[in-house]
Amino acid sequence: MWVKNHEQTSISEHNTQESYTAFHARTLKKREHSTPGDISSDMKLLYEFWSHFLCRNFNLTMYNDFRKYALEDAREKSMIGMKNLISYYDQVLLNKEKVIHDTLAQHYVETVKNEEDGERPALEKLRAAWRNGALELKSRKKIDNLVDPQLREELDR
Repeated sequence: MWVKNHEQTSISEHNTQESYTAFHARTLKKREHSTPGDISSDMKLLYEFWSHFLCRNFNLTMYNDFRKYALEDAREKSMIGMKNLISYYDQVLLNKEKVIHDTLAQHYVETVKNEEDGERPALEKLRAAWRNGALELKSRKKIDNLVDPQLREELDR
């Protein structure tokens, strides 16, 4: 298993020595047989893993799984996957060493635009990055090109 923030993350007895592919397959099989919106501890762990691993080792297939399942869970009113996905977008956007990938920039802005009124964590994270000057210049330009006037007004509030 992986280590985050110099502490090993909590893991179940099944996945202490399990490969990613085995863990991924087992977790998604369990997901298929669960009630929609019911997020297992293994699925939570998979979301957490994706949000950390993909920052350093981008893999399009893995990212697409991450996004797909987070959006599916959000439609069922479970926001655990989306919280991890938004955290991932934020980490990628704030990386001073890499420019955000076009697809990620587009998906992040779409996520912000699709948030409903009330709590809007994707907007809040984007607004904070927008205001504090932490964005790498090329990443800011990519985001700026995707922002419509209405979203620009929200970011500038």
